[in-house]
Amino acid sequence: MTSSESFQVFKILFKERYKDPTLQMILPTMLVGYVFIPSFLIRGNFLNYALVLANIPVISIPETVAVALALRNIVFVFGDHMNSGSIISFLMMPVKRRAFFFMSYFNDVIVPYLMWLGTYFWYLYELSLINNLTLFIGLIYTAGYFFSTSVILFYTVLLRTNGPATLASMFTLGSIFIIGGIGNYEIIIGGTNYNSLNITSFMNVYPLILAYSINPSTYLTVIPYAITGVGVDFILALVLFLISYLKFRVMEF
Repeated sequence: MTSSESFQVFKILFKERYKDPTLQMILPTMLVGYVFIPSFLIRGNFLNYALVLANIPVISIPETVAVALALRNIVFVFGDHMNSGSIISFLMMPVKRRAFFFMSYFNDVIVPYLMWLGTYFWYLYELSLINNLTLFIGLIYTAGYFFSTSVILFYTVLLRTNGPATLASMFTLGSIFIIGGIGNYEIIIGGTNYNSLNITSFMNVYPLILAYSINPSTYLTVIPYAITGVGVDFILALVLFLISYLKFRVMEF
């Protein structure tokens, strides 16, 4: 397969995911989503807490849009091709199965992430808010994003049907985020058994960074666990991605 042939296949996959008016709608939505955040940014001691709160998924429109777009791409485009068998026509093109998988992953997952990354740093730059806290918030979301999309990809490859893959993904991610958030909150409020955060921190890192933003003196208490949680999310994301890739390599269509 030549580089020109590979690029042609990549263009087909990209256009399939982002045909008009997808990009024209997504990018403005992400940019406009940040318009609501300045209402949280009351200058003073509340600023750090507001920055963290405003960048929690669901509250943050751009973050939610990026995950939703990746889910749509993985489940209802990539997954639909596997379910309907139309993926065979793509594999008959001058592209190896390995290359097709990584091209699909780039279009399905990396492109939405780059959209979010660009709009996030554009917003921070415009408000002169690029600092260690906002960089770490971005890292937390990055870890959670790739963990979430790896879970979605894993269920899509495993189940190969849109409905069950979507439900399984949402149930798994929702349970982890909610249970982890409540658990980490209770551990922090209790203030007696912080070692438990080694196990639960990856499930929802935001309560830890919120605790730090409210009381910076807890830096040495909670931030190491937050870093551990981010690291575990990245590792789990990589493991699930590799499992999905290996299963796809031997899958029969």
